[in-house]
Amino acid sequence: MAEKSIRETIEECAGRTGFCSILNRFEYSYRHILPVRAGEKRFLALQESEFRFDGYIIEDYATVDRAVPADERFSEIARLEGLLDGPEAPPVELSSYRSIFAFLCNAGYNVEIETGTPGGGGISIFTGRVTNCTEHDFRLLRFGIDCRWDNFPVTVWYDDLRVVRFGSKYLEMYSKHLPTCPVNPVRFNF
Repeated sequence: MAEKSIRETIEECAGRTGFCSILNRFEYSYRHILPVRAGEKRFLALQESEFRFDGYIIEDYATVDRAVPADERFSEIARLEGLLDGPEAPPVELSSYRSIFAFLCNAGYNVEIETGTPGGGGISIFTGRVTNCTEHDFRLLRFGIDCRWDNFPVTVWYDDLRVVRFGSKYLEMYSKHLPTCPVNPVRFNF
């Protein structure tokens, strides 16, 4: 499926407040999302899991292999259950990765970052807090399942990004039990 068609499908779903099913080449089944904002190169969507929202994703259209409006019956059940009246989208600007990571840094979100490529070097997933960002990369102070922060932030290049997640139950649960972030993030003014 061409990137333009994928973008049009996601934009259409965002415009009519409807669910979309997307597939990536490394996934075995479609996943449902509720697109809330569609930008030129990437989109912001609520993740759906078992008829519940589980945080937000920001993903480039280029990483999606297929996008179709969700099955009518699924969409009808979601509407009846009130899922189309999802929470208000955070005011994140999607025009550049720098604006995305500056927002995440200022808002103090803990994030889950997926990097890499399927088949090549593989996929890596990191959890942490954005502490700074530039035009080409950002700094992430990682934490592990032991609820301990790393000693130093790592650099993540935008070119390596696949998916950015924030606001999920997983991240919120760990965030409640983490000690205070030992690095003071840079504050960005817009």
